[in-house]
Amino acid sequence: MTLTKEKRISIESVKTKLIDNFILYGAIISLIAFVVPQIPFKVENLDFYNYLDLTSIVAVFVAYYFRKRLSLLFKGSFVLLAVYVFFVADLYQNGIYSTVKPVFVFIPFLAIIVYEVKWAVLFFVVSIVTYVIIAYGYLSGQLSPGYLDPALNIPYKWIVNGIILSLVSMIIAMFIHIFNQSLMKIIEQQDENYRVLEQQDLELKQNIEEKNVLLQEIHHRVKNNLAVVSGLLDLQSGLATDEFSRSALKLSTNRILSISKVHELIYQSEDVSRIHLKKYIRELADIIIESFNKAGRDIDVKLDINIHYLNVNHGVPIGIILNELITNSLKHGFNKLQDSYLIQISAFEEEEHYKIVYQDNGSGVTDQKPDKLTGLGATLVDSLLTQIEAESKLITTGMYQLSFRFPKEIS
Repeated sequence: MTLTKEKRISIESVKTKLIDNFILYGAIISLIAFVVPQIPFKVENLDFYNYLDLTSIVAVFVAYYFRKRLSLLFKGSFVLLAVYVFFVADLYQNGIYSTVKPVFVFIPFLAIIVYEVKWAVLFFVVSIVTYVIIAYGYLSGQLSPGYLDPALNIPYKWIVNGIILSLVSMIIAMFIHIFNQSLMKIIEQQDENYRVLEQQDLELKQNIEEKNVLLQEIHHRVKNNLAVVSGLLDLQSGLATDEFSRSALKLSTNRILSISKVHELIYQSEDVSRIHLKKYIRELADIIIESFNKAGRDIDVKLDINIHYLNVNHGVPIGIILNELITNSLKHGFNKLQDSYLIQISAFEEEEHYKIVYQDNGSGVTDQKPDKLTGLGATLVDSLLTQIEAESKLITTGMYQLSFRFPKEIS
């Protein structure tokens, strides 16, 4: 089964997942970084910049909550702006002692994910210029945190911090850019592989469809040929001068019809490897009863079929077996008048086997050796049971019951 375009990995889906995770964990870490310095928390200690930081953090949480409704560009731009504001506000307040200035490295990181390289470079330059402006403000004395600290006016500390932040940011941005390029190549190769697989899958489906059509046509022709043969036998039975010949020809006709019915059901089915068992048994029983129920008895056929489908290798022998059993019931089991005439057929699974139980409420068999019936029909049944590797049990006292169990896969 091939993947749909929606389920395939794309560079945008990877970036979206990365941005979503960044929003969530970034918001949590920012909240912790905001709350911890405020302990013990007092509202009166909050200034304008604290409220600005808190507003940015809340906005990031809101963006994460609505992340599925927002585009990658919007989320990336929003988070980039929030990080920039968070960095600038704290640097403006605390100068070189800003505890959040390392978030500077995330600015080019986010920019390279969301935008093209040229725009990422522009955001990086803007961030550096902002850092330089704030540094100049402190070094020139125009900015002050409210207390005098000589360290704030030492140029090399600002320069060293700026160089370190810039280098780390550039390394991270270059790594992400290289990662993006590598990922793009992998995804392009993946898409090419998908296209090849889809083409092969399409060709395979077409070949299978053609073969299925061909097999259905073969089954249809076999069914038609068997119908011709059964028709000829039926005509011949009409010309027979004695009852024995007519009966023998009718038996042969029904045996051929039981095979023909398998091919008919396969031809009608979308799956040419199996037949619908309940439908097959019902139609087969109707054909046989119509052929041999000359006395017009009201014969009730009850089916308890818990096997939905049976493969072709089992279908033909099972059909002939049931044909012989139903015929036997009609000709010999129901040869006396009785209150009701009932045929019950059950089919179910037993682990790695199928089990079929056939039973009628007829007179049974009064043979001295009831476990081995005589005649061509019984010989045929025994042969077919051996063919499907079945274990059978026969009861003929006051009824006729044959149960047989055979493996799902014939060796």
